[in-house]
Amino acid sequence: MPRARVGDVTLNYTVHGSGDWVVLIGGFASGNWQAWGTQLAELSKTYRVLAFDNRGIGDSDAPDSPYTTRMMARDTLGLMEHLGIERAHVLGKSLGGAIGQWVALEQPDRVRSLAMTSTFARLDRRAARMVTWWLATAKGAGFEALFPGLLTYFFTAEYCDANGEALARAESALLATRRPLHGFVNTGNAVLTHDTWDRLREIAVPSLLLCGAEDIITPPRHTEAMGRRLPKADVHIIPRTLHGFLTEKPETFELILDFFRRH
Repeated sequence: MPRARVGDVTLNYTVHGSGDWVVLIGGFASGNWQAWGTQLAELSKTYRVLAFDNRGIGDSDAPDSPYTTRMMARDTLGLMEHLGIERAHVLGKSLGGAIGQWVALEQPDRVRSLAMTSTFARLDRRAARMVTWWLATAKGAGFEALFPGLLTYFFTAEYCDANGEALARAESALLATRRPLHGFVNTGNAVLTHDTWDRLREIAVPSLLLCGAEDIITPPRHTEAMGRRLPKADVHIIPRTLHGFLTEKPETFELILDFFRRH
């Protein structure tokens, strides 16, 4: 896989397809580029798609110092500069959406549109306690203890009951990903400290927000409040889903494809 030096880190990346650029920014738990799976394949039919490993995970560098979402946005912009990407659609999931907000704030002319799934502008008290518990579990008991429990926050009980083999494969993929503990903890710092709430009105690019109606990590009330602050936002709350709605109801990805087609 190609790698590029961007600021203080070397980032692992891949490019697929042809056409207008789409930049994918991964989330916290599954933030290596391969986690995009079928979504990357679908986008690549129409677009030239950049996917990469965030600092702290996969085959990108994992410096042992606290990360911030603004820092990770500058990683993204630096990689775009390295590849000569003047302007792109940006799609970020969860933490990736938070990073995407800073990409649009730092260099709005580089963002054609911004799609965000299961994301946040700042964590509420419950979510912050939740993330702090994830970090403590990873440090105290390891990823083998964390990830099976973490996935219960992603899917409905009905999905879990009907898709045991798929969940087992998801757990195995999470555990197989190269993920230094310090990289995970430092990325957790980026989650906990992210705060663009008072700057959302400055993000003037067309924006799309998608959220599961039963998501307790990034709850729909917060998504709807973000939508009221963003000047050009479409908001969709997906019924009977949680944080992993794109997996549980893959047909919802069509909302993102349609959004990109319109912008």
